[in-house]
Amino acid sequence: MDAYFENYRIRNLELPHLNPLMAGRQQCPPDYRYGPVMRQYYIVEYVFAGRGVYTVNGRPYPAEAGEAFIIRPYEVHILHADREDPWEYAWFGFETDLPLPRLLAERYVFSLPECGEIFSRLQKGIAEPELAGLIYRLFAAGYAQEKREEKKPGDAIDRALAIIREEYPTVTVEKLAARLFFNRSYFGALFKKRTGKTPKEYIDDLRLSTAARLMGEFGYTATQAGAAVGYPDCMTFSKMYKRHFGVSPRGSLDAEKRKGKTILLK
Repeated sequence: MDAYFENYRIRNLELPHLNPLMAGRQQCPPDYRYGPVMRQYYIVEYVFAGRGVYTVNGRPYPAEAGEAFIIRPYEVHILHADREDPWEYAWFGFETDLPLPRLLAERYVFSLPECGEIFSRLQKGIAEPELAGLIYRLFAAGYAQEKREEKKPGDAIDRALAIIREEYPTVTVEKLAARLFFNRSYFGALFKKRTGKTPKEYIDDLRLSTAARLMGEFGYTATQAGAAVGYPDCMTFSKMYKRHFGVSPRGSLDAEKRKGKTILLK
């Protein structure tokens, strides 16, 4: 699909409690990059197709079709679309003094079944009250998701997986178990029963797979990728990477240059 950019002009009506400011839709060109930049208001973007990396405060978060991501006020961020399968997304920006649903307040990348239908209603000429209604619908969907999760208080592993996805560069098994009020050994047994991996294996896999994507698809150096996913020490990163993929980070980059392909993840 050819690249396009549509900006739906919004009059600032200064609506109380939740005030829409902007909306639009874009098919990014390959390897599109925007930022670093900082906003003074919220923006939520929904990905219809493609994939890319949303980096906020130096941490990369992959986002692909069917997922949404939130840009919060005064946080430095970068948008980087994949060079082979770039994003097509829509967005709206708003100000609010209402409490955000936990899903939007605690996570940067999230998914809700209602998002596709909500964002597909964005179009040129949309009136501000209608846009405000769509944003309220997103909030309502987030609150409904909270209630669904509260009905399963014993399933702490879903919560653990969400924390790992958001905080994988810095999270540790000890801190994760403590936040969920579990003994580490008991938590580890529950986690492995659910995922087939120990918490440490799962975290390391996510870190290293993300690092491989950053190098293979977004041009990060080995040092930059290691630091971004939680391995500031180059030697440690190289050792972990080779153990996981059977080749060093440098070897992966050299192989990709020779083949002209992205790194294949496990």
